[in-house]
Parts: sequence; C-alpha cells; structure tokens
Amino acid sequence: MKKLIIVLLFSLPAFVAVAQEDAMFSSGRQKHDTKPQLFSTLPSKFSLKTGLIDEIMNTKLNQQVSLLVTEGFTFYGRVISKTSDAPGLETVTIESTEKQGFVFTLSKTNVAGEGVIYKGLLLSRNHSDIILLEKNLVTGVYEWIKKYLSQMISD
Repeated sequence: MKKLIIVLLFSLPAFVAVAQEDAMFSSGRQKHDTKPQLFSTLPSKFSLKTGLIDEIMNTKLNQQVSLLVTEGFTFYGRVISKTSDAPGLETVTIESTEKQGFVFTLSKTNVAGEGVIYKGLLLSRNHSDIILLEKNLVTGVYEWIKKYLSQMISD
C-alpha cells in the first residue's frame, strides 16, 4: 500500500501538467470575434426612424411588436419588461421572437437642466456586433451606431 501511495504522489505532478496543457486563455475579444455578425448589412451609422421612440415607450407589457428600425431591418418581439427603477427613468425591454438571446432596450431619462435623454441598445448574445442609440453632440439628433463587442472590451 505504501508503494502505491508513493507512486501516486510522484505521478501527481505529471497528471497536473498534462491537464493544464489543454487549458488556454482566450480573451473577451477573441471570444466575440469568432461570433457571426447580425448587422453586417447595415451601415456604421444610420438615422432614427421618426416616431420609433414614442412607439416603443407607449408599448404595454407582453405586447407583440414589429418595429421598423431602418429600411431592411425590422425587429419582431414581445415586451418583457417596463420599469421605472428611479425617478425620471423609464426602461422598456423587448425580447426577439425570431432570434433567441436578441433584445432591444430603450431608456428614457429626465435629467435636470438637460431635459429628456434616450439611450437604446440592440444586442444578441450570439453575435459580435451591437447597435447603440446615441445623440449626435454636434447636430443634437439621435442616430444608430453599429459597434463591435470586441472593440468595446478591454482585456
């Protein structure tokens, strides 16, 4: 029995070394770069359709929606959340009925001295690109901006 224990103790480092050979570090960037793009056919920036914000903010919980984001891209989904977690903050989250893990989130914030600010996001956990709704600081107009998760992650 002693010999067996001694053999096992001396062979343990070899087992550990072999087990660690398969473990490789992959960064967040590498993980997202291997995912397909969902918005590859869309330009890097495009305008917000008139009335889209009001259409989303006026939805009801569990409502089925069909939202024309831009020509050639319609988001089909169901409102899964409408929250007012803080004074002056309203958020609507819509889950896609076509693609699992794909969500559309829009938030409306009342900021003292600045008025109403909107932030939006179209994100799929299975894809490498996202679309953000941002206000152009020069023109003051809201627009959609395509980004890549790998460029937004710091390793």
